Amino acid sequence: MKPQSRRSFLRSTMKLFLGIISSGIMVGTYSTEIERFWYQIKEIPLKVKRLPKSFIGWKIVHFSDVHLGFHYGVEEFQTVVHSINNINPDIIFFTGDLIELGNRNPENIIPLLKEIKTPPGGKWAVIGNHDYYLKEQVIKVLQKSNFMTLDNTHHFIENQDQKIYIAGIDDVMYGSPKIDKAIAGLSESDCVFLLSHEPDIADESSKYPISAQFSGHSHGGQVRLPFWGPIINQRLATKYMDGYYEVGVNKLPLYVNRGIGTTNLPIRLFCRPEITVFYLAQ
Repeated sequence: MKPQSRRSFLRSTMKLFLGIISSGIMVGTYSTEIERFWYQIKEIPLKVKRLPKSFIGWKIVHFSDVHLGFHYGVEEFQTVVHSINNINPDIIFFTGDLIELGNRNPENIIPLLKEIKTPPGGKWAVIGNHDYYLKEQVIKVLQKSNFMTLDNTHHFIENQDQKIYIAGIDDVMYGSPKIDKAIAGLSESDCVFLLSHEPDIADESSKYPISAQFSGHSHGGQVRLPFWGPIINQRLATKYMDGYYEVGVNKLPLYVNRGIGTTNLPIRLFCRPEITVFYLAQ
């Protein structure tokens, strides 16, 4: 190789190397500082079996997986609160993991959770696997913030003498989820929405007379690569990871929310944090 050719080769190699390093820095900065806080508001029409006519057109806001304490604080969550209030929902669902494992002061978020306006249909919640080691403490935080927190039980929303039922189960990973107990006393003609932190239990809940299931836990994979898909898989969210599904012979509508915060790594790539808005229809 001639000297000039060798210099050209070294120069080209150095440019390639620097380009790779620069690209890595840009991707790292984008995934940690930009996309992680670039909340997507997804609007979805949701057809629901047995939905009473008085609830047609109602808006449900669903959010999940705040993971307060893992590179995410109350200051960052303020934007989410404003977004939810601006949507002006009729019902609010939160499907668990309010805190990150190791956060022993969930009370810090009470003032902000209280700022989420209580809509006509109320604010509803279940706990997640990261909440579980402080289960009773997290439940009290949610209750003090005006969230009806469900633990293998149900309650109802009434409008014009018609009812829909909101059921919620204990965390699937560490708790004792009991779907039969959560919907005990309800009939096959009732409209029942089930809140479960982990989505893969839908294979079981689809066998019950449930109108729709709402879950989180997966973070949508958190990092998704083109032509590859998600690279971070959460146990009990490997089959149903992101978005809308129809599960089982009964085609149970299941929605898996990508969540607000992160876990394991404080990054998101091609998988923005999500606030979901459902418009109920028959």
